[in-house]
Amino acid sequence: MLRKAVTKVTIAIGLLAASLALLIIYGADASVASSSPDNKGFLPLNESVRGSGFGGGAVIMSIIGFVISRKQPSPIVVALLFVNGGLIIAGMLVLIGQGALASENAEGAMRTVGSTIAMGGILVGLGAWKAVTDKRVVRNKEQPQR
Repeated sequence: MLRKAVTKVTIAIGLLAASLALLIIYGADASVASSSPDNKGFLPLNESVRGSGFGGGAVIMSIIGFVISRKQPSPIVVALLFVNGGLIIAGMLVLIGQGALASENAEGAMRTVGSTIAMGGILVGLGAWKAVTDKRVVRNKEQPQR
């Protein structure tokens, strides 16, 4: 039983670490694209493909990691959920701060930014939920049986 729990947590950590790597690559590519004159990053992908593939893939893998590990306490999973969600939110706030949304399609861009920040918020929320439930599971295991 313990072996199965460790395996689930290990898989969840692997998924969350891979999604963190995707987010870092996505952020680095977006940063290069925003500083280049032709708005192209180092990945041969347009913005929507890069966003859905790297950003969307990272969110989906993070949610799967949460679901896989939800019954086994793991502070690493909690931390990675917070980091992944926080990185998404921070990236969008940097975009807003750079004035990248002051284009001719600002309404569509704001909708995209809003939904992306919501996805980051969901990951942070899942991390908080997992932290609370992990604390409860650990507390229940430590209490002596009557």
